[in-house]
Amino acid sequence: MFFVIQALQGLLVIASLVCFVLVLIKMFQSGEQTLGIVCIVLVLCSGIGFIVAFIFGWINANKWDIKNVMLIWTGAIIAGLVLSLIAFSMFPW
Repeated sequence: MFFVIQALQGLLVIASLVCFVLVLIKMFQSGEQTLGIVCIVLVLCSGIGFIVAFIFGWINANKWDIKNVMLIWTGAIIAGLVLSLIAFSMFPW
C-alpha cells in the first residue's frame, strides 16, 4: 500500500510540474518575462519559485485565462498533502 501511495505522489509531482511550466509559459506570453525569469531562477536556487508562480498564477488566473490550470495545480497540491499524511500514519515507528 505504501508503494501505491508513493506512485500516486510521483504522478501528482509530475502534474504539478506540468502546471508550473504552463503558468511560466503564460507569464512569458503575457509580457511578464521578468517574473518568469525570477521564478525559474528561484526554483533552481531554493525551490521557492514554485510558490511565487503559484501565487501570481492565482492572482492573474482570470486575466491570463488559466483558471483550469490553477484548479488542477491546487488539487494536485492538496492531494499530495493528503497522501503524505496517509503515508506518515502508515509508517511504523
